[in-house]
Amino acid sequence: MFSKEQLQGILLTIPKPEVHISKDNRLTTGYKVRLRLNIRANEEFLKGLQRTLAQYHIETTYKHSEHKSRPLPILRISGISNLIEILKLIPDELPDAKGHYESFTKIVALVSEGAHLTQEGLDDILMLKGCI
Repeated sequence: MFSKEQLQGILLTIPKPEVHISKDNRLTTGYKVRLRLNIRANEEFLKGLQRTLAQYHIETTYKHSEHKSRPLPILRISGISNLIEILKLIPDELPDAKGHYESFTKIVALVSEGAHLTQEGLDDILMLKGCI
């Protein structure tokens, strides 16, 4: 198990935020937004991290192998409520090592408000992601 300070350090340095936008004709905008954090490391570390996050009521998905071409373990955090809880753990005054969280935090806020379901909100997400 990790302490809160260790967990904050891990969350600031290791995870890679992912914003995936895909075509979905069932939605009014025609696109679906999927958010998640990917953490790649060895199995023992990821299982310990998964147990620690469970103490904070954050659900994760552990896979022994990401996919056929990348047979390494991965821990995924998805779901807007889980991502909001993760972002609450990260202190605002500390910048993350890779500079990923600034735009990711704004995108999570937009999705939690339902803005991703409007064309204007989707445009904002694309701009934050760097597609426009």
